[in-house]
Amino acid sequence: MSSPPNKSAEIMEDSIIQNIFGESSSEEELEFSYHTYKRIEETRENTDVKEIGVRLSQRHSLWAHLPWNAGIALSDYFDKHVDFKNKNVLELGAGAGLPSFIAALNGAKKVVLTDYPDANLIENLHYNITNSLPESVTKDRVYGKAHLWGKEPESLFQLLENPSTEKYDIIILSDLIFNHAVHDKMLTSCSKCLSDNGVIYVTFSHHRPNRMAKDLGFFETAAEEPYNFTSEKFNERRMCAMFENDLGPEEVRSTVYFYTLKRK
Repeated sequence: MSSPPNKSAEIMEDSIIQNIFGESSSEEELEFSYHTYKRIEETRENTDVKEIGVRLSQRHSLWAHLPWNAGIALSDYFDKHVDFKNKNVLELGAGAGLPSFIAALNGAKKVVLTDYPDANLIENLHYNITNSLPESVTKDRVYGKAHLWGKEPESLFQLLENPSTEKYDIIILSDLIFNHAVHDKMLTSCSKCLSDNGVIYVTFSHHRPNRMAKDLGFFETAAEEPYNFTSEKFNERRMCAMFENDLGPEEVRSTVYFYTLKRK
């Protein structure tokens, strides 16, 4: 991903993203790479699991080919700070699914990883669920599911213990808000799936600093009708910039920002 050189390129890219998140599914053939995530030393649950290996889809148009800084940073934070006991957890645009796996290791009741309804992406979700964690952690607790942002989430509720009364206590959005054209669809899924007292964790980097205002526009939209979320920035972490040839200050591009969203 590179910073667009001009306004016309920016408009074209948003149009491409909008089309991607339509109804059709990609038929492209994928290759795979592998990444090993090392848990922080201050783990609290399943401390025997020191590393998590994940498979990544290469050359995919939906950016599922990288272990994103925002997902790694959020996984580290989750392992040390967040209580997942008896919580239902949903991740949108999960990709490798590292934050969801940390939630499962720390006692979440149900964990559902979702991604765009592309056969290759969903197969890779299932592959990682099967191969990245012990079966004692994942069996009847961790699921992979296709979900198109903005569409009805009934199939996601069917994975919960009480589908008619339960929703998701924690929703994970890890490096997704650069998809400016679909902020509304992302927020619609969040609004429909989040429990009354739930929390949405949003982590991201400004990979294209010249579009920072559009990134942050996500939180402005979240505050408006019909979503009515309040947002709070609670942390930031400096890492290595993911794309060294991108335009803009490296200090900005290398920083991961942490926010929460809650219902007003």
